[in-house]
Amino acid sequence: MKLPPIAVHRFAGDAGTPPSGEPGARTFLGMPLAERQDRAFLLAGLRPPGQAADGEPVGALAVRRDVALTAEAVAAFVEAARATGRDARWTAGGRFGAFSQDLALGDAGPWLVWLEGGGEPDPQRLAAAEPVEVDVKERLFQVPVARGGDGPLVVEVPLSDRLVLPTGHWLQALWANLLGLAPFLWRELAGRNVLSVAWRVGLAALRARSVDPIRVGARLVRRGRGCRIHPTAVVEASWLGDGVEVGAHAVVRASVLADGAGVEDLAVVEGSVLGRGARVQRQAMVKYALLEPGAMAAGAMQLGVLERRASLKWGAALMDQSFDGPVRVAVGDRLVIAPLGLAGCCVGEGATVG
Repeated sequence: MKLPPIAVHRFAGDAGTPPSGEPGARTFLGMPLAERQDRAFLLAGLRPPGQAADGEPVGALAVRRDVALTAEAVAAFVEAARATGRDARWTAGGRFGAFSQDLALGDAGPWLVWLEGGGEPDPQRLAAAEPVEVDVKERLFQVPVARGGDGPLVVEVPLSDRLVLPTGHWLQALWANLLGLAPFLWRELAGRNVLSVAWRVGLAALRARSVDPIRVGARLVRRGRGCRIHPTAVVEASWLGDGVEVGAHAVVRASVLADGAGVEDLAVVEGSVLGRGARVQRQAMVKYALLEPGAMAAGAMQLGVLERRASLKWGAALMDQSFDGPVRVAVGDRLVIAPLGLAGCCVGEGATVG
């Protein structure tokens, strides 16, 4: 879709400043959130916030500083909002929209707003914008989360590449990365159009010597400049930034490792996002987790967050478990049931678990 000239602004929200400091410094899919926002607008055909639109703007987009979003969401929202002819704010439809509201933890937004005719995102105008529901083209993904009396408990998690979620709370930051991980890996590893998908997937099938989707997908790997991968390491379906190190017999699967991240010998990283300079030490296990820049994990963690420069020492564990009922998380002075009723742990900035 060819977009007309549109100005883009950032605005501050009421969600507060996350433990990592500036909201735009949160890690989202291997980059600071502000950089991912800029890339999303560029890929959608817009200038990043702070740059003049190419021509006289017909409208403006305003995004909250702590919101994770994708280019697909931006393009779909602009199309839906322009059709209303008035100021409009993002809302998602379907089960993905309902799940997003659970993840909002009581934060009603607005997160992404269309300003008809342009102008500045003053608080009164943002608050008055009417909701417009966007079709997110969701897909349901079955995930086993626990074992009940009659076997594994399986829940359906809706996924979409049209993602708009706040990240002010650590649990929001974790889920934004987890929900965005699969669509991001597919776009970045397989391609964004039919020709690139056919070419890359075809080459992966030749390398795998198979047409089995799992084996072919495992062969799709992006390696940045200066990566050092030990010959015995297993790296599958992952995006690696510049200067990443993966040690002997380590396993990295379906994950994003930012610039300078490291996975040492015999360690396992699955379905996770490692920020810049984060490190998973020897024999550690990290699954479905987020490590902010400079964090170090030497123990075992699942469905949790290590904030900047936080450390999980060898022998320690951060696991997602509940006892006699759903897990509740602190949001301000309230306790809110975590999405799906389960959550792991968050270790704050600079803290150490021995």
